[in-house]
Amino acid sequence: MLWENLREEEFKEAIEKSNGVCIVPVGCLEKHGQHLPVGCDTIIGAGVCEKAAELEYAVVFPTMFFGEKTGAGEFPGTVIFSAKLRWDILNETCKEIARNGFKKILLVSSHGGNGAMLGNFSRSVLYEKNEYMVFETNCGDHLVDAIAEEGRYDYLTDEDRKYIRDFVESGKRWGHAGIRETSLTYAIRPETVRLDKVSQEDGLSTHRFDAFMDMQIGSPFTWMANYPNSYGGHPHEGVNERIAKALFEHNAEVLAKRIKFLKEETISNEYQKEWLAKQK
Repeated sequence: MLWENLREEEFKEAIEKSNGVCIVPVGCLEKHGQHLPVGCDTIIGAGVCEKAAELEYAVVFPTMFFGEKTGAGEFPGTVIFSAKLRWDILNETCKEIARNGFKKILLVSSHGGNGAMLGNFSRSVLYEKNEYMVFETNCGDHLVDAIAEEGRYDYLTDEDRKYIRDFVESGKRWGHAGIRETSLTYAIRPETVRLDKVSQEDGLSTHRFDAFMDMQIGSPFTWMANYPNSYGGHPHEGVNERIAKALFEHNAEVLAKRIKFLKEETISNEYQKEWLAKQK
């Protein structure tokens, strides 16, 4: 259920039905090659979260557009917010979600660059010793070959399954703006995808910063330097409506399982009480 679609008198029932779980999609606005819209991550986050919440009831908060994109301002359409503002928005949002009665908030990232930001934020919430909890996860399953298993998604043809298997087994990359993100966006908003432009730019690594990766030294320039076109994947013109639908359904199913777990588990509640008691 979408938060904004609830009427005031429906929130009590929604909180009970969701067992106090609210999920927040967190994307960003950035270039995704020439074949996907700059809102690709946000489209995916909103679409997968909404579908997952249909499979396993939860309340979905309006999608966040302010993902971590520092340093990528050379591309038109990219929107960059300061680290402090991002933290403040997340903090105020979670406080308001909790004030309205939700005690478990699941931040769902649909942009790879959000991982460290959301992990840091979820831990920083402990500083104020709140009675609500913040968790974070990604937007489903990053692997694409799961849909090629026999017996699943019977609308896929043998050719579809072979295409996916060959793509994966040949070692092709499916990262940023790759086959997964193209498929998910195509399933949710097909009118925004230009499959004829999948190969317009090079999505393979320049390997300029591979030495840093080999030495396990983090650098803010590694991804940008290795993928200067803001595209990190092999060409994938073979995407079609069936493959897109299967990947979308698979990712929603994976996220729905995580929502179900969070609704039913009590370990975090028990430990939170113990932890709060120690702080006093």
